[in-house]
Amino acid sequence: MGNYVLIVDDDPDVRGLITDVLTMLGVKTRKAVNGVQALQMVHENPPAAIMLDLMMPVMDGFSTLVRLQADPLTRRIPVILMSAMIDNERHMRKLPGVAGVIPKGDFSIRRLKSVLEQAKVRAEPLPGGKTSPSL
Repeated sequence: MGNYVLIVDDDPDVRGLITDVLTMLGVKTRKAVNGVQALQMVHENPPAAIMLDLMMPVMDGFSTLVRLQADPLTRRIPVILMSAMIDNERHMRKLPGVAGVIPKGDFSIRRLKSVLEQAKVRAEPLPGGKTSPSL
């Protein structure tokens, strides 16, 4: 798997916010606007993890997750689900391939660190050779 987290969300503000926080944590990112684009990117250069919005046009997160799990080349990539529509986090975590769940509106540094640690995503060295201390 790669050394970056793929952020899949149709909302540019959400993509930007998550990118900013992950960059502060020393995590490299790439971005996709829907499931179709994400699947193409994953096959070209598999990420360490995928942060996947559930509600998107073109191909939603559920359909994307099903396709990721059906493909032997992508089924081991940890997926972190994101949505304002997450009612039952515990149930969502039981879906195949789901390494974490984060409700939209809870993109705090602490929460993102926690889900990345659950997904076993490691930070890249920051300038000066240091990594984020708690990842």
